Amino acid sequence: MKNFYKIGYEVKVIIGLFFMTIILTYGVVSLFIGNKIMPLELLWEFILLAIIFGVIQFILYDEKFLSKISIKIKTVSHYLLLLGVISIFIKYFNWIELWGIPFKVFLIIYTVYFILVTLNFYVYRKITGERFNDKLIKYKENL
Repeated sequence: MKNFYKIGYEVKVIIGLFFMTIILTYGVVSLFIGNKIMPLELLWEFILLAIIFGVIQFILYDEKFLSKISIKIKTVSHYLLLLGVISIFIKYFNWIELWGIPFKVFLIIYTVYFILVTLNFYVYRKITGERFNDKLIKYKENL
């Protein structure tokens, strides 16, 4: 049961981060297209999108699932899965008409955004991993 709560917490954190990112992205896009309101149904669409993205990310990167697959394959799979899901949302919920940008422009923005976020996580993991290694070395020296 404790494991269930831990997994639930991790998934909720990931979903929250995705939702915040989606809302911030919508805010930036709204500045460019001059949209001053957000329809309630769009908010529900964003919540559903964040849940789907969060579950995909959890399954791909959690140590209990797909642990034998390399991080490069997981990253490419992540990119393609999220692109597929968001493409379905764009088509089904008619977001292109809502935002008024061509799909090719969206694809470029999405790719750049994905690369920047992935690099951000890479740098974060590298920095925290190095700090942990430094602390471990100091701990072993003090033994």
